[in-house]
Amino acid sequence: MPLACHTLSRKEKISFCQCLCQVKVPQEYSSNVKSLVQLKDLKLVGLKSHDCHVLMQQFLSVAIRDILSNKVRLAITRLCLFFNAISSKVLDPVKLDELENEVAIILCQLEMYFPPALFDIMVHLNCSSGQRNQML
Repeated sequence: MPLACHTLSRKEKISFCQCLCQVKVPQEYSSNVKSLVQLKDLKLVGLKSHDCHVLMQQFLSVAIRDILSNKVRLAITRLCLFFNAISSKVLDPVKLDELENEVAIILCQLEMYFPPALFDIMVHLNCSSGQRNQML
């Protein structure tokens, strides 16, 4: 049976971890990302919640740019851009409706590529109740 489209080979995991090891950020922006990556085990360890936010908003889309198929990479990148938009210091109220529609589409795309076990009630809290009904 072939591997799922989101499964990373060892070479791809090495590429992902090496990309994160090369990230340099301004002081007090986030933890030293290099210290959170274990190249030996190809894992991220010791992330605090702020580190996870920065990873999701900024680094993930860069780290996966060469290692996943285009369709999966696009869905993940769109999710990263969504989180970056809603976490910005200034949020345009006019754009909120667009973002709300966008996240519903992103979740539908992610549900096509990732297993159902990834999606629990927390994922769907990103959408309004009206959009959840439209998605179903």
